[in-house]
Formats: sequence, structure tokens, C-alpha cells
Amino acid sequence: MKNIIFITSRLDKDHGGLTASLLNKARILYDYENIKSKVLTFHADHNFRETSAEIKQRYDLEGKVDIINLNDFFRTQCSNRDKKQYDVDTDGLISVKVNDNKMEYYHEGLKKLEVTYKNDLIHEVKHFSDNSICVKKDIIDKDGYLYWTSYYFDNKLSRQVFYKLDKTPVVTREYDATSNKQKIKNVVLFEDTPIRFGNFDEFKEYFIKQFITDDYTYLVGEARALDPNIMNITDARVRKIFMTHSIHLRPGTDVIRLGNRQVLNNLNDIDALVLLTQQQRQDIIDRFGYRNNYYVIPHSIKISEISQKRTRDKVVLISRLHEEKRLDHAIKAFKQVVKAKPEATLHIYGDGDERTKLQNLINKLGLQEHVKLMGYSSDVDEILQTAACSILTSQYEGFALVIQESIANGTPVIAYDIKYGPSDMIDHGVNGYLAENGDIEDLASSIINYLNKSTSEQQKFSAAAIEKASQFSNENFAKSWVKLFEQTEKNKTVFKPEAKLININQKKINKNNYKIDIKVKLNAEKYVEPEFIGVFYHRSTLENNKISKCDCVDTKVTQLEGDLFKIEVPFHADKYKKKEIYDLSLEVKDESQYHNIRIGNQRESFNIQNLATRKVKPYYTKNHDNLSFKL
Repeated sequence: MKNIIFITSRLDKDHGGLTASLLNKARILYDYENIKSKVLTFHADHNFRETSAEIKQRYDLEGKVDIINLNDFFRTQCSNRDKKQYDVDTDGLISVKVNDNKMEYYHEGLKKLEVTYKNDLIHEVKHFSDNSICVKKDIIDKDGYLYWTSYYFDNKLSRQVFYKLDKTPVVTREYDATSNKQKIKNVVLFEDTPIRFGNFDEFKEYFIKQFITDDYTYLVGEARALDPNIMNITDARVRKIFMTHSIHLRPGTDVIRLGNRQVLNNLNDIDALVLLTQQQRQDIIDRFGYRNNYYVIPHSIKISEISQKRTRDKVVLISRLHEEKRLDHAIKAFKQVVKAKPEATLHIYGDGDERTKLQNLINKLGLQEHVKLMGYSSDVDEILQTAACSILTSQYEGFALVIQESIANGTPVIAYDIKYGPSDMIDHGVNGYLAENGDIEDLASSIINYLNKSTSEQQKFSAAAIEKASQFSNENFAKSWVKLFEQTEKNKTVFKPEAKLININQKKINKNNYKIDIKVKLNAEKYVEPEFIGVFYHRSTLENNKISKCDCVDTKVTQLEGDLFKIEVPFHADKYKKKEIYDLSLEVKDESQYHNIRIGNQRESFNIQNLATRKVKPYYTKNHDNLSFKL
């Protein structure tokens, strides 16, 4: 029995696509592979049981997944004492009704308590000092049991105590009350033998470890904030898998997004990285090196039953009305579309802070009769089935789920060719069109081109869309995940190589040809024969990782003993362009490990200046001690 645990920060009744994809994944694994999984959450929610039950019903997860919350787990551990419901003592206090859901209680003119009700049950009780400052707040669950008490110092959270159902403390969190950041300093867990944790992360990791079994345990990281906690767990029974839901670089830059750095900078220490598109996988390989544990498993979708009649010149766009969605591009493109197709309409579904700005643009371009802001709608299938095509103009996406929804309804898509998603789901000229990213004229001409097609031609596009969507079936999705789990069961060989420059020699006949000798110790757990490749980076291209260039050269490898190797790297200056600096690194890699090591940290061993010629100057860079060759 596979022990699969999905790790996410929180689970709310109202949640976004990331949480929805996790819950659907858990359901599909059970429905198609009979795998019951667990979902671990870490937020404090006194309505957790109610929320969990509602979500299980909504996603058809009853009996298929266990949803477990950190606070609820320890709170409901067995106790020999009787349960005690919460009761607030108001004897001797004067009550004042604020509204139907709130009462205040006074003593000698000073407010002492403020009681908030929800569905006629006590929900929250605030305790006040003589200076009318809230010093304590009790949170009660819907069954009438005290969940936690928050204590305040100088209006800042200083401590929280969580309680079992018998009203005995189970967890205390101490906060840094010198700031408003609510940073947890330490945690105490009151078990038979109390345990003190130096920070909240240690407590979260202790919680995760409660579910590791002797069978393989697969920890699937679904929220970037919890990646460090998974990485910190060292247990031979655990396989660490990380799900990527969005782009990994800051838009328009080559800078890794903060939340992605923990995993991407430590790819040798994970068992699998799951990506939604082939394009993102290739970008990861280009930036971080090839490993065989990069998996592409796109979202799955069920083909919709077509029940609506299409309106020939109707175009739809489903999106949040946010700046990064570039909906102004769609509106500007439609100014050109209606000149060629006067009957064409664009219906935009969604809400957001750009609504007024977009309506003003519609008015300015005189498109009020052609472009409509329809607001949010949950009837996605009906919207898509009534349209001739849909469009997408986003600056970036993690997968562009709306494209998948569109083709599953037989609605071709015209989209900017962005990262990531469109090129994985749109076959240009077959089930839609890929327009040049940001090119409004190309977008407009693609829309016009499609709307000008005959009914039979559009029907072919529609059929091709459904055929493409069938590739993303639930069955294929489940099989891909099971295959991943099985492949990660094999123990990979981990090594952390160290490289030392030991010599640089010039050829006697051609002084511009060099042989660089490097000693490499793998520090491997067991015997491994990796591949060694010399890499000379072009200094002028290194400021932007998107366009960085390098030359790779074969090496001569000699095994000295055990995991100690001598590597010879050639540098033939005559083969390289002039007016460039070449920085040397050594790639050491096997199937699942990739290391890129700067070479040149032993400058005291020999006088490198004596190796210079009129054409080539070897030297060490100041910042990194790289061995570099200036031509």
C-alpha cells in the first residue's frame, strides 16, 4: 500500500485553482488506482472539521482521502479526561447588547468582556484590561469547545495556547511580541513527555514525521512555503516530490522566484520534480542541467458533453481582470476584428481590479456593442460551448487551465505563445492558433482568420480540440503519477563532488593550447561513474541566464582510486572567438545528479602569469577565483 502524503499550507472553503488541482488529484488516484492518500495542512482554523467535511462532499472525497490538520491532530489525541465545553463567566457583570451577534460585559463602568456569537453559539470572547486593551482572546469551535487562546502584550500577539477537548493545553506558541510580524519563537507540545521546538518549522516537521511508515512514504510538496520542511526530513523511507504549479522565474527576468529557490537550488537532493508542461521542463534543463527525475504531468480533464449551440462570430475570454492578463490586448485586437467581421462579439468573463480601466478602453474605442464585460460566471462549459473560439492574452501562466477547459468543450483557442501551456495544448492551425507573444496585430489576424473559416472547417478545428483534450484524461493522469511513485522507489546514488585545480600545461608546439588538470573527489555514498564535461562560459553573456552561452568540451578521465578522479580539460584558444573572456566550470553528472563546479581555487600552486601569450591571458577572477581565459 503506497503511503502518499500531499503537503499544503491550508485548506479553505473558498480556494483557488492550486488547491482544486490537489483535491482532484487525490480523488483521481483513488478512483483509477485505488490509492487512498493524505492531505496535511498547517493553518489554525477552529472550523477545520466543518471545512474538511464540506470539501470532501464537494469533491467526492469521502473515504478516498484523509485530510489532517496539524492543530486538530494533536488537539484530538486520546485523553482520559471528560470533554469540557467552553463557558464564559459573566456573574456580577452588566451586559450590553451591541447587535444580534455581539454582547459586551462591564464591571464598575469598565468593559471586561466582548462576546461574539455565530449561529447563536459563542464564537469568540475578548478579555479587556482596565485600560480597555484586549489582553486575551478565546476562540471556540462550532461544537462549543475552546480551540485556542491568544494573549497580547502592548497590542501585539505574544502567545497562543491550543487546547484538547478536555480543556487541557496541548500546544503553546510563543511569539516575538516586539513586532507585528507574528513570528513564532518556539513551540511546546504537551505530550506524556513535553517537547520544546526551537521554531515553528521544527514543529511542522515533527508533525509530518508522524505519518512516515515502513513502506515508502511519498511526500508531495504542493505549497512552496513548506518546501524547506520537506527538504529537512532525512529518512530513507521517504521520497521527496515537488509539484510546480506556476512559472519559476520572475516575469520578464531570469531571476528565480523566491518561493522556488529552495527546490531549484537543491535539485540533487530531491527525488522528483513535477512540471505541467514540456516547455517548462526544457527551461529547467537549460538552466539547472539535465536530470532524469523531471516529470511532466499536466492537469487532467474530462471531456464535456456538448449541449449548447455555437454562435458563429462569438469569441469568449475567461480570466481574472488583472493587469498581467493583458485583457487590453484582446480589446485592442477586437477593434481590428470588427472592421473585418462587423458581427463579431467578444464576451469577457471574470472580475478584478481592472474592470473600470477596461470598460473605459472599450468606450474609448467605440466597442460597446461588440465587447462586453460579463462578470464572473461558474457556467464555464456553457460559456465555452456557445462560442466559436476562445482567446488568451496572459503575460504568463503556470499551465493555462482555461485552454484545457476550452478544448475539452470543443472550442478552439487563439492564444499568445507564452510560458507556459499554450504550445502544449494548441497545435497551430489544427485546433487553434499561437500568436506572437504581445503582438496585437498577429492576435487580431488570427481571430479574423478563424472566424472567416467555413462551418465545416471550424467543425474540424472543434473535433481536433476534443481529440487533443483526450490526451489529458484522468486515466492517463493517474497512470503517470503511479509510474512516478514506482520509479522513485529505487535508491539513487547521491554524491557531492569537490574539485581542485592541480595544474595547467601549455602545448610545446602551440602555446595557445592548454591542458587543465583537475582532481575530483565525488564523496559518493556508493560507487558511481559520472560523466565529466568541461564548460567554458562566455563572460559577456552571463548577466542574463536566458541568453548565457557556453562551449562544452570532452575531457580525459583517469580514476585514481575509489571515488577520486583526475580530469584533463583542453582549451584550444584558436577555436574560440576573440574579444571574449571564457570562465571554466566542470559539469559532473549522472542520471539524477547534476553538479556545476567553478574551477580555479588553487592559484598559489603555480604562477599562472607565465602561461600568457600574445593572444591568451589566463587569470583568476577576483570574485569567484574562476580560472578564466581572456582572448
